[in-house]
Amino acid sequence: MSDQWRKLIENFEENGYTPRDIQMIVHFYDLMKEQHKIMKKYYEEDQDEHNY
Repeated sequence: MSDQWRKLIENFEENGYTPRDIQMIVHFYDLMKEQHKIMKKYYEEDQDEHNY
């Protein structure tokens, strides 16, 4: 685990988050990143279709 992740987790714990809360936050972040990639791909494909 990198120092950045360690610091982030420590910060969450200082603010009262449980390890499970942190896991859920990270999982949600990963889901949103993947959704963003998918939406960006669809948007770019749509833009390509309209440019022709």
